Amino acid sequence: MEPVDIVLTKDTFEVLASETRLTILKTLNTRRMTVTELADDLDLAKSTIHHHLQRLADAGFVAAGEDGRAWVYYALTPEGRALLQPHGGVRIRILLAAGLASLAGGVCALAAFLTAPIREGALPPLAGGGGLPVPEGAPVELLIAGVALVLIGGGLVVYACVRRRNKCVVGDFPADTEVT
Repeated sequence: MEPVDIVLTKDTFEVLASETRLTILKTLNTRRMTVTELADDLDLAKSTIHHHLQRLADAGFVAAGEDGRAWVYYALTPEGRALLQPHGGVRIRILLAAGLASLAGGVCALAAFLTAPIREGALPPLAGGGGLPVPEGAPVELLIAGVALVLIGGGLVVYACVRRRNKCVVGDFPADTEVT
């Protein structure tokens, strides 16, 4: 199955904000169903189910199909399936992008910490005496944030690479082959 792009708009988020509509999508993920079957499964009124199905159909996640009988069956569209079962490579790309962004942010924070100019400021005067000059650098929080972002980013990148490698290894063997 070819990956399907889902365009996320304000209207799409409004449609997906309903717990009932999400439950309908998950239920239709198993098989196509009529309004009556959905109403019985979800213990809701048919009019409520019909309203939610109409919103899902308008968003392009559900389609109604007639099979020549009196019943109208609702099923997920390719966009609806992609919403519930994202393509495996998408998850890996998201992990990798998040990891690289964290790494870049961490490196920038560390570079900012290390290249911060050292200023000399005087300590407040003691009773009856002057203050001593003390070097002042970048805040330590910048160092902590940089190290944390580098560690998180590195972890995400490693995890994404391991997931990709495992996906490729598993994909190379037939389903009935035992891997030792």
